[in-house]
Amino acid sequence: MIVKGDVINIVFCCDDRFAGPLQVAAMSTAASTSSNLAIYVVDCGISPKNKNTLQALKGKYGNLADIIFKEPLREKIFDAFPIASHFSPAVFYRLAIGKTFPELKRAIYMDCDIIVVDDINLLWSVDLGEHPFGAVNEETNFFLSQDMMKRKAKVGIPLERLYMNSGVLLIDCKRFEEAKIFERVLQFVSGCKKLLPCPEQDAMNICLSPDEHFPLDPKFNFTPFAPLARRCLKNMKRPVIVHYSCYKPWIFNKKLVHTLYKLQLLRHSFRFVKEYWIYSDWVDERAFSSSNTKQTWRFVYKRLFGEIEYFVAKKIRNGLIRLWRNRHRRKKWTIKKSY
Repeated sequence: MIVKGDVINIVFCCDDRFAGPLQVAAMSTAASTSSNLAIYVVDCGISPKNKNTLQALKGKYGNLADIIFKEPLREKIFDAFPIASHFSPAVFYRLAIGKTFPELKRAIYMDCDIIVVDDINLLWSVDLGEHPFGAVNEETNFFLSQDMMKRKAKVGIPLERLYMNSGVLLIDCKRFEEAKIFERVLQFVSGCKKLLPCPEQDAMNICLSPDEHFPLDPKFNFTPFAPLARRCLKNMKRPVIVHYSCYKPWIFNKKLVHTLYKLQLLRHSFRFVKEYWIYSDWVDERAFSSSNTKQTWRFVYKRLFGEIEYFVAKKIRNGLIRLWRNRHRRKKWTIKKSY
């Protein structure tokens, strides 16, 4: 068990595109806990200007002991691996934290599109037992089992396995290195030719057995826009880490969101968008464009009518398939009868 009062090691991994969200994540973590923090950044191409902005946070938050940047030991295969445009090879280097920062015995890895809304020491104090790392399972926490079955079948993950989310990891660095998780994912990626929707996350779920990770409480990786978010929030009362893995708060128009929130429209969803903006001067510069207004209305439409639209489309599709099959069977039966 970790003793409260220890320096908590928080690790982020990003390039310059996510330097703004990284700043928000660091600010929210420092503001939500009284524990001393050391922030380690796997630097995959952050500009000097953004580094200076992040270093300036030490003067604002007294519990921020240090912010350390270090480049990863790059692997060419990750640069060549086919991934979607909204990802970068930086996503794989969360698995090489023990190699990049060998001085760490234990670390919390977090994606940059998060905020911490409760004491991070609650996660730091979790006992992993003999497991090399802990992660939250998406099945029954983020998505329904039947939806996860389709997703697992698509990428070749055994259906009986629970699918974990790699956006928040509690890592025992020594055991993680002994399990050779980075090497196993590297070996898989070098022979994989297909496009994985979530590259490093899918690779981890394919390579690792389900008993290799400790299942964390979903409050440590709460996704407010996931289909099961409302039910999950009701069970946990309050999350510790909010992870914006489906929609990013900076795609919304700020004035429009405040108006819709006051009108009691989608208060559950927009509540967590508003919580993000508490820490974010960075988002203020980006939250008023016309493209953001379109994105906001698209989100509202999808939340209000998306499920109805899907249900109707599915019913019509299934009805047409059933009609075609019935006509086809009758036709075959008539031909056979004529003989």
